Amino acid sequence: MDYICVVVFSVLSATMVYISMYFETYGFSPFPVISMFMLVGYVLFATPVQIFVNRKPKKFSRWHLVTYFIVSFAVCTTLLVLLDSYKWYILTVPMLYIISFVLAFIYWFWDSVFLQRKHKSFS
Repeated sequence: MDYICVVVFSVLSATMVYISMYFETYGFSPFPVISMFMLVGYVLFATPVQIFVNRKPKKFSRWHLVTYFIVSFAVCTTLLVLLDSYKWYILTVPMLYIISFVLAFIYWFWDSVFLQRKHKSFS
């Protein structure tokens, strides 16, 4: 149940952040579509990483955040290259790093809240 809570809260949070970044362009109309993309991304990529890093659970672990960021960055870069026909110059666009970090941070935060209750230390 805790894994489901992490995914649900992460999807809702990430969707709200994404929409708030592009609100003037789209408004709230794409909420269901963006939520589905976030859900697929978090279930396919973040949840397996979460299971892997939680073999040694630590609440608000910086190493877990770095791991989530690396995976998020790899997934976002791959999607941009494949879907938008970008070349590798996309690595110079700051928004790629910002989105990757925000998506990783959201998942890391909810993972620490729901799955790391027993561990109170920061590392």
